[in-house]
Parts: sequence; C-alpha cells; structure tokens
Amino acid sequence: MMNEINICPHCGLDIEEGAKFCYNCGKPLISGLDHVSDTSNFSFELDKIEMDYLYEPLDFSTLLSISEEKEKSFTNLEFEQKIADIDIEINKKQQFGEDVNEFLIEKAILYYLNRDLSNASKLFETVLEIFRNEGNQEKMSQIYNDLGLIYEDLGYLDDSLNNYENSLEIFKKIGDNLNYVKVLNNMGNVHITLQNIELAYEYYSKALNICKENKFHNEYRQTTSNLIEIHFKLNNFPQSYKALTENMQFFRDHNDIIGEIIANSKFGKLYFLLGKNYYKLATSYIEISQNLIGTIENEIGEFKKAKLSWENYRFLGLINLVWNQNDIAKKNLELSLNSINVFKLGPKAEEAVILEDMAKFYFLNGDDNNSLLYYQKAEKTYGNIGNEIKQAEIKTKVADVLFQIFDANDSAITHLEQSLDLYRANNYLKESAEVYEKLAVIYEKLGSNDNAIFHLENALKIYTNLKDEDRQNLLEKKLKELRF
Repeated sequence: MMNEINICPHCGLDIEEGAKFCYNCGKPLISGLDHVSDTSNFSFELDKIEMDYLYEPLDFSTLLSISEEKEKSFTNLEFEQKIADIDIEINKKQQFGEDVNEFLIEKAILYYLNRDLSNASKLFETVLEIFRNEGNQEKMSQIYNDLGLIYEDLGYLDDSLNNYENSLEIFKKIGDNLNYVKVLNNMGNVHITLQNIELAYEYYSKALNICKENKFHNEYRQTTSNLIEIHFKLNNFPQSYKALTENMQFFRDHNDIIGEIIANSKFGKLYFLLGKNYYKLATSYIEISQNLIGTIENEIGEFKKAKLSWENYRFLGLINLVWNQNDIAKKNLELSLNSINVFKLGPKAEEAVILEDMAKFYFLNGDDNNSLLYYQKAEKTYGNIGNEIKQAEIKTKVADVLFQIFDANDSAITHLEQSLDLYRANNYLKESAEVYEKLAVIYEKLGSNDNAIFHLENALKIYTNLKDEDRQNLLEKKLKELRF
C-alpha cells in the first residue's frame, strides 16, 4: 500500500506522510499539522516569489498587570509627577508598615508605558520576590508573564520564555484558564519570532482549544488572529481568508477598534503575499488600518501606535518599491524602522526584517555599498535574536555580494563556511548543498580544483540523499570536468 501524499509547506511539492524532511527542498518538516486545505473554489493565483522573511507577528500580546488599561503616553513632566506622587504614597505606607506592592506595580507599569523597561523589570522583579515570600501564587504568575513580555521587548527571548513558562505552570496549578490562554499566546508569539513554527502552532492550538471549551469568545478571536501567522507561513491562504473574515465581523460587532486595525493589517498582508496583482487591494486594507489608528491615536499613545503601524509602513514600502516609487518606498521603510525602535529595545526581529528590506532596496537601486552594509546589519541582528536560519541565509547573501560585486573572495568564503555550519547544525540539507556549490565556484575561480572537487562531492552526497536527480546529473558532469 502506498503512503499518503501530502504537500511540503516550504516548496509546495508532494511529500510522503511521515517523512522527516522534504526530499525536494531538503527542509525539516512540521509534523502533525493539517495544513493542506481544499483550494478548489479559491481563485487566487499566487506569484512564485521568495518571501520567507516576511513572517513576523502583528500580535495580540498581554501585559496582565494592565490588561484592562489603555496604554497612554505622558510628557516628561507628567511622568515625573506621577512617579513622585507614587513615591510619596509608598513612603507614607512604609512608615506605618503597610503593604506597598500595588504601588510598586503601578510604578513599574508607568516605567513600562514610558518605555523605561530596565526600571520596569527591576520593580517587577522586586515585587515578584515579595509575592514569592508571601506565597501569593496568583500574583506571582501575573508578574512572571509581565516580565516575560518586558524581556521579549528587550530582545532577551530565552529569559522571556523562562518567565512565560513559570507563569503557565502556576496558572495551570491554580486553574486560571483565562490567563493561561493569554500566556500561551504570548509564548506562541515569541516562537513565531524565533521561526519555531511548530512550537508556535502548538501553543496557539492549545490556547484555541481552551477558548472553545470555556467559551472565551474574545480570546478565541485574538488567538485566531495570532494563528493566522502560521497559515501565512504555510501558504494556507484560504484558511487565512476565512479566519480574517470571521475575525473582522466579530471585532466590528463588539466595537473592538484595535481588533479591526489588526484584522485590516492582516488582510493587507494576505493580499500582499498573494502577489502583485493584489497590491492595490493590499494597499486599500493597509490604508484603512492606518486611518483607524489615526482615529484613536490620542487615546493609545506612541508605543501602541508604533506597534500597530510598523508592518503597515513596511508593506506599503515594499509595494512602493515594486511600483518603482523609490522615494516613497524608502520613506515608508524608514517609518517602519522608526516605529520598531519606539516599541522595542535591544535586538529586534522586526528590525532585522526591515534592515533586510533596506538592503534589497539599495541593491535594486544600484547602491552596492549600502546594500552590503544593511545585509551585514540584518545578519548581526538575526544572530543576536538567535534566528540561525535567517542568519545563515543572510550570510549567504552577503557572500554573494562580496564575491560577485566586490571580488572579496576570502571574506566570501568565510561567510559561506559560517552559513554552512548553521545550516548543517539545523539539518537544512538542500541549503547546505547549495552553499557547498557556491564554495566550489569560488575555489574553482581561485584555481584550487581540489577544494572545488571536495565541496562538489559533499553537495552531491546531499542531492543523492534528497533524490534530486537533476542536480546529481549536473554535479557528476561538473566533477568529471574538474577531475580531467
């Protein structure tokens, strides 16, 4: 009996059920996902473009200490006055030996809203220790989550995940399913940033099931909104469209303006991913999202505004670039980068994405020096956040620029060897083979046929394992030429 045939989410070609990696593209497979949908009644025609780097979450994240508050911005004077008022209250309470925990939390929230994440985290750590000594499990779980969100904003993703795990463990123990769902979503968002798609899917799916069981309607829609990023990654556009349509109606029915903003942004992203024939529609949805942001910008403050806007600016910039509107494209990409710097400190996945966009912008406009500079910045940032696959991909692109444009062979070899180490460590077989081929080309140019043969033989072994007969035949022919 033949194995059931599925579709690889990376290259779109047939794979056998249970395979650990795709024999066509060589990438590890995500197990257990029902990602193949019936698209027979779906008329979109997809452009064959490489957009792997596009998938960053425009997410619902929850700081539990202020989950019912609106995020506001303050002038420096207003902020300092509020901090001073809280300090006065803390001193009064301490004189009488009274509890000051809620005032410390309020102060931490103010620092968070003012983007002083260092002081916010220190205060939350202080309060966490107090609650730990008191044995206050519920408060501990909330503070762990809030610390997770702060460390996520700072780019310390391992610390973020550790705090989320602690929060989840306590919420599960005390049976707080609503907050458990919120933390599951926060963890999924981090794993999306790290490109751990399978883990992100697991966390979102678990959250979705709990929402269904407990009839958490609002959280169900927020989880669905986050899960749409997985559908984007898997090119599951019909499911994305269906979920977005349902979400949009829900947010409108409940007068959830933030939900509408995010749904319109995601519709814009969906139509962008469907290709240039849909760019006008993508632009329309993004502009609706931006207009809605404008209606509430005085209520939400600069931090929330920036977080809602950065991806809108980014996709507008990419569309402008395709339409040869270079000045507008550069402006929108810069607005996107500036927005990211408002709501995130430390290493940022979003920043890496825009830096890569800027590198492509300069490359298409013939500015090779700036293109190389921005690729190098993107590679460094991906490395700082621990995204090894993107780091390897950018190292390969940097090597191509160094070799083809600047004739910097030694530097190109170094970057390719580093890229190869990362791909091999993550079992990315086809990408490893492609890097071996690139190294062979450079060594052949340098007159080092032995090194060229060595790298081609390694590439050939991989293509043989992947059953890629076309590449096998080409490399066998090339090896025969080099040997004789």
